This record gives sequence, structure tokens and C-alpha cells, in this order.
Amino acid sequence: MTPGVHLALTATIAVAALTPGPAVTAIVARAITDGVRPALAINAGVVTGDLVFFALAAAGMAAAAHSLGDLFTVLRWLGAAYLTWTGIQLWRFKPRDTTPGAGPGHESHFWRNYGAGLLLMFGHVQAMLFYAALLPGFVDFSILTAWDIALVALTLVVVIGGVNAGYALLGARARNFFADARAQQTLHRVAGSFMLLAAVLVATRV
Repeated sequence: MTPGVHLALTATIAVAALTPGPAVTAIVARAITDGVRPALAINAGVVTGDLVFFALAAAGMAAAAHSLGDLFTVLRWLGAAYLTWTGIQLWRFKPRDTTPGAGPGHESHFWRNYGAGLLLMFGHVQAMLFYAALLPGFVDFSILTAWDIALVALTLVVVIGGVNAGYALLGARARNFFADARAQQTLHRVAGSFMLLAAVLVATRV
């Protein structure tokens, strides 16, 4: 892969990552209520899902999105159900829980947040199709090398992970402007609405 092609691929991935979707919505909502670390755990799950989809696409297995359509549908609905449950928990937040990061109690559960991000991606079949359609325009699979695969994988981690981390930081910074109990309740309800919106986006994508 030439430097020019790699730069074009990086720019394309960056534009896709900057476009808000269910993953960004979930990351921002978690950052608003619980801070950066839980949001970064979701981000890690999202990036892992991207890497899995890239590996499948690079291996010529994008057709799995069709042959395993029922499985992906189940995963998509599980992801939507988790986001809905989290959104409801955020709406039920009580103002008396004014400790920083108080809320539905996910701030210390790295693997729960990581799994949520991974599940979110596995229910997003379009991500696999995106890579299946994108990669042939940048990579000649007839001469694909291990270096090419490693370079694209590293690019995905840096670009997608970096963009999502930026969204997490913005969400966490917004959280710092709210200190009193009523503001905390409002903030959690806004975050809950974001989670419910993410659930709708996941559930309605075909």
C-alpha cells in the first residue's frame, strides 16, 4: 500500500468515525454520566468490533453478514435492549445521588462497558459491509501482505479509537458543568435520552 493510498484510506475512515452513530451516542452518554474511563471501555469494545469486521472482510467473509443474517439480527436486538435498559436506568436516577459519577452504577465495570461496545458493533451489520465495500477501493487483495493488514488494523485503532475518545472527553467535560442535584438529574435524563436514541438507531437499521 502506497503512502498516498494509505492517506486516502485514513481520511475515509476518519470521516466515517466522525459521523455520529449509535456507538458515538452510547460513548457520549456514558461519559456524561460516569466520566471518561467507562466511556473508553465502550470505545475499546467498539474498536474491537471494527477489527473483527475488518478481519472478516479482508478474509473475504463479508457474505457472512447475509448467511448469518438471523444471528446478526438477534445480536442487534440484544444491543438495542441493553441500550434501552441503560437509558431507563439513567432516567430513574435520583437527585440525592450527588456523588461524582453516581448513576446506574457502571463506572467501575470495565468488562460490562466493553461488552456493551462489542455487542453494539456485532449488531451493526453495516459495519462489515462498509469494510467489504471500502477495502477493495484501496487494497489490492491479490497482493495483500501481512504489513498491509497490520497497517490498516493500526489505522483503525488509532483513528476510530482516537475520534471516539475525543467524543468521550467532550461528554465528560460537559458533565463537569453540573454539580447540584437538580442539574445532575437533568444531565442523567439527557444522557438517558441519548441511550434511548442509540437503541432506536440500532433497532431500526436493517
